[in-house]
Amino acid sequence: MHRWIWRSSNHLLFWLLLDACYVVALFTVPAFRPLPFTTFALAHLAGIAVGTLVMYTGVGAGVVWFPFFTLLGFHPADAASFSLFNQFAGKGSGSFKYVRDGMIDWPVVRRCMPMALLGVSGGYLLGMVLPHRYDPWLLLIFAGVVLYLLLALLWRKLRPPPVGEASLEAPPASRLLVMGSSIFTGMLSVGTSDWLIPHLMRRLRMPASRAVATGIFVMFITALFFWVLISFGVLVGWRDWPANPPLLFGTVPGVMIGAQCGSRLVRFAVMKRAQPAVFMAVLALSCGHMIYEFLRRL
Repeated sequence: MHRWIWRSSNHLLFWLLLDACYVVALFTVPAFRPLPFTTFALAHLAGIAVGTLVMYTGVGAGVVWFPFFTLLGFHPADAASFSLFNQFAGKGSGSFKYVRDGMIDWPVVRRCMPMALLGVSGGYLLGMVLPHRYDPWLLLIFAGVVLYLLLALLWRKLRPPPVGEASLEAPPASRLLVMGSSIFTGMLSVGTSDWLIPHLMRRLRMPASRAVATGIFVMFITALFFWVLISFGVLVGWRDWPANPPLLFGTVPGVMIGAQCGSRLVRFAVMKRAQPAVFMAVLALSCGHMIYEFLRRL
């Protein structure tokens, strides 16, 4: 039985049938109905759209989920936590596909992962002690670094580096960047994959599809560790669980389906060629969104 499930999980139809069974079970049994159908449908479709976009481009889902949850009336701290939980689900689903396809650069993961866990731990602790009045300035700093990476990618496309310039290993700068970006992940649910993926393409000259797969996997483990920290904080009484958890019944399954869709788009030659351009376009929108959030919160 488990072999059949393992083989079937490689097909998108398997995930769509699994999602259909979930939706039917959720609304057939009244005791399991956590959300009105309209709210569930909106959250589910949003999850599919965000999951597809994130898995295809590799851009951080936090810049999409954070405003989505605040628009629904969530407190910013709860919005950040829910954003990372959705990223954990979506990036976990996409990472499963990338691992099966052999697209992840494991040496880079091994060198960057300890720094990512160290950074997200620091961001989690800072998020508990730093007054929220400093959040807009953190968003502005994040937007500035994203803008720098976007311009660096554009420069690389205009002036390709000479052959032989590529590095086969993650240099110390890569590990420092992962730690710094993961601090923002722990505080604002945005950071790691937004900075790591363009850095891998620019410094290591890694193909876009491989850089996306590697960055997504690093972010998946980072988000998982973040929720371990949250669970520990709740257990020892440092904080409460985020409010309004029923919405996750709609977003999380949607993100998992979207992750399976997005990770398959790179199979098409035209979509694979367009991946760097789409990534830069979404990165530019992310930068604009962060600047907007900064101005709105002043």
